[in-house]
Amino acid sequence: MQSKWFQFVSWRSQADADPQEGAAGTQTTAQPETANSKQASTDASSGARFASSDLVPFEEIYRSAGIPAPRLGYSITKVVGMLSNEHIRDLPSETKRASLLMALEAAGIQVNEVLQDATLRQHAINSYESAQKKRLEQYEARKAQENRDIQAEMDRVTAQYLARINGNLDCVAREKDAFRKWQVQKQEEAQQMAEAVALCVKHQGSQPEDESVIALRELSISVEPSFSKR
Repeated sequence: MQSKWFQFVSWRSQADADPQEGAAGTQTTAQPETANSKQASTDASSGARFASSDLVPFEEIYRSAGIPAPRLGYSITKVVGMLSNEHIRDLPSETKRASLLMALEAAGIQVNEVLQDATLRQHAINSYESAQKKRLEQYEARKAQENRDIQAEMDRVTAQYLARINGNLDCVAREKDAFRKWQVQKQEEAQQMAEAVALCVKHQGSQPEDESVIALRELSISVEPSFSKR
């Protein structure tokens, strides 16, 4: 309930700055201002937070607006209640109007008094609505900025991880390339050894070649690296 009172302080400060409200004849009641109320008023006016639970009932708005109590209690609210009475609400419009005027006359209440009360109350809730709408817009703007900051942070972190992933892929690619080059050198090395061995061994007629010579020759035939490029 204290936070709602703080909202009233902020709202009334804005309403007092409105020359139209001054012309409407509304009155304000001075409230003691503390450090906490100053901070709460600043938070409310800056749109730092907005909660639907902070919206106050109409009667509290009317009281905060300083609307004077109507004579004999005949406010526009009471008139609305009279028209909602089960004995009147289903009657034709002209009949309801006649009944209402007769009741007001019997109570000694002028119609203009009720109309003035309705005007003040309507102005009060309109002013409150404007203040809350502004707070909501500021709150929305603040949350939108927070979302943009979060998105920027997500993009930054995503870029960092993508860089790490690409770095890992590059490392693997370099190692594969180095291994393929080694395989080519290995094939050349094996072929040279096979050729050298062939020159050192004498073939005697149809006698089978030495197993070591055959193995070296088969090894030299394979010129493609076994680790294929990907």
